Amino acid sequence: MSPEITPGQADIDRLFGQLTKDAKSAGYFLNPDADFTKSLVKGLLLNEARYGYQACPCRLAEGVKNEDLDIICPCDYRDADLGAFDTCY
Repeated sequence: MSPEITPGQADIDRLFGQLTKDAKSAGYFLNPDADFTKSLVKGLLLNEARYGYQACPCRLAEGVKNEDLDIICPCDYRDADLGAFDTCY
C-alpha cells in the first residue's frame, strides 16, 4: 500500500476559494465554519489523490469512477439533502 498523500494548506485554501466562488455563482453557500469546511475540502483532495477524482468525503467511495459518479462533488444527493436538512450530508 502506498503512503497517504496529505494535501498542503495552500492546496486546501486554493480549492476552498474556488469552491466558495463556484457555490456563490450557482446560488449556494458553503458552511460558514471555515475550519470545518476546509476539513471537507481536505477530504476532497485526499480522495482526488487516492482515486483520481473528488469523491464526496461524506460518502463511501468504491474507488471506481464509473461506480462513484453519483458522489463526485457536487454529488447527486446535494439538493435532496439541502431540501431535507438545509445542508448537504
